[in-house]
Amino acid sequence: MPVSIANFFYPYATFLHGAAYNLHQILEGLDVVSSSFTERDTAGKIIGGYWSPDQAMVITLGYLMMLSLLVIPLLAATAYTVGKRQGLLIYLGILFLPGVLSCLGLFPTINYLPTRYTIHGVGKLGSEIGLIPLLMLCAITGWGIMVLAYDNLNLTERFRQIYDHFWFPLALVAAVFFVADNGASEDNAMLKGATSGIQDASGYLLSQIRRYDDYCKANGLDDLKSCQWSRYSQWTFTHIKEGEASYFIEFAPDDSKGFYSASRWVLSDEDIIAIRKEIADYNQKLCPVKYLSSDISQSSPLSSTCEYVPYHFCMAKPDGPPGLVDDRIGSHTVALASECIIPRLAAAKPYLKQLSALVVQHDQAKNHRWLYFLAVAVAIGAKVALATTKLCLMDERPEADRRRVLRAVRFRAGQCMRLLKRLTVNSSRWVRGVASRAARRFKRGKRGGSRA
Repeated sequence: MPVSIANFFYPYATFLHGAAYNLHQILEGLDVVSSSFTERDTAGKIIGGYWSPDQAMVITLGYLMMLSLLVIPLLAATAYTVGKRQGLLIYLGILFLPGVLSCLGLFPTINYLPTRYTIHGVGKLGSEIGLIPLLMLCAITGWGIMVLAYDNLNLTERFRQIYDHFWFPLALVAAVFFVADNGASEDNAMLKGATSGIQDASGYLLSQIRRYDDYCKANGLDDLKSCQWSRYSQWTFTHIKEGEASYFIEFAPDDSKGFYSASRWVLSDEDIIAIRKEIADYNQKLCPVKYLSSDISQSSPLSSTCEYVPYHFCMAKPDGPPGLVDDRIGSHTVALASECIIPRLAAAKPYLKQLSALVVQHDQAKNHRWLYFLAVAVAIGAKVALATTKLCLMDERPEADRRRVLRAVRFRAGQCMRLLKRLTVNSSRWVRGVASRAARRFKRGKRGGSRA
């Protein structure tokens, strides 16, 4: 018997479970709910933490179950309004059909759960199959409320026309979404391109720094500040090359000085200038530039050591002071292009922050738009309800045949009020009776004490 009950409720449980999981993903992306939990000891001190969407989703599932318990009688009243007893029987048949089919082993297995769940996933929308239960709940709720409102408020065709004035402009929102999606795609592409450019530039400079490190070791120059920099800077550029935009925004240095300093060291401006001078001497030694005049210069031939830096890696001018290095270093072959790549990386951070903020806004808009679609599902259900009232000729019903649910609610409410009033009166009488009997006993006891 318990197995049969479990089989009967299985379709409804999976329906709500999938809806809760997908709704929880959207709400977590909007920071409304969280799947993060903290562990505390007996003294209340935090000792750890963990993530559990399964555990966090239980609250969302509870709210959906409460909503379902309200929707079931709502739809029953709606079905009775539309088709009286026959409509109510049809509704009950549809309501119990999935459970009956499940008990017979004929109900299909439907997976409403998303294939993956992202913690704090802004822009993650869950599963398209999991959206179906939520759309159905919203649509049938809108349908039931509108049918009951149309019948019990004695609405007419005029209200249908008014509703159409609200309904048809919703189609114009699709144009707004189209433009928003186009802008989001462009911003995403720009962010990916900017990130790729930063990674490529960092990787290009990293390969040159490694060659310089080998040069220092081969020539016994380990005491030079620039040679020391070539060792500890590789960690920074390796992680930038392999990291995404979020890593660069969070951990990359904010200015050129930070690229010359290690995380555990703080270099003075004089030390940084010394490093740059040593790198300039290295470039001039391996890839000398001949200046034929103030405007004409001749670079060293291309080789495995002397390279022309790609233009998009070397768009920024070298840092000051003026005259330390040639401002036209990007047009010369060099062995180590730190003078133009490092300023380019430092200048890219504010731009990358701006693009990343735009992409996050677009991702949040996806979550808000998902909730908007649920609201539209309610409006669609209401629109279908108006068609239902027209189909069942509700406007032509006599007055006595309308507002049945409202009259039944009033009647039951009146019965409850009368019952409550009767219980209140009886309770008051009982309390007064008990009080009077207690008073009489007290008086008798007092007179008996006086005689004694």
